[in-house]
Amino acid sequence: MTAEVSGRRVLAALWGAALETARRLVHTTPTRGGAPVARVLFQVVHFPRPEYRDDMLAAMAVIRETSAHIAGLDEIGAFEEPDGSRIVAISVWSSPEALEAGAAVLFASIAELPFDVWETRPAESATLTQVA
Repeated sequence: MTAEVSGRRVLAALWGAALETARRLVHTTPTRGGAPVARVLFQVVHFPRPEYRDDMLAAMAVIRETSAHIAGLDEIGAFEEPDGSRIVAISVWSSPEALEAGAAVLFASIAELPFDVWETRPAESATLTQVA
């Protein structure tokens, strides 16, 4: 298996997890005090190899540029541990529907990148609904 194919599988798994959670939120119509869930945070924790840190940050810049044209994406950013061992990428969406519609566009912008080569272990993702 080539690094390109493997990298696409990693991104497909991350995108699939985000999309499945968004779909579940959309179709179950959760509520908080009678009001539908509004904002959703999607985060991915990356564990970069030191020699690929700059490549990973460049990928984050591509995602940020792509995000300027996505409706319902309220905020996007990347944060790093002081020792460089983790980069946490976050996106905050106006609704589960916005995440469902926009995540594919974001992931497509970096689909060819070899994240599996750049990381010391698989990335971890979570989709969280705003509670306060």
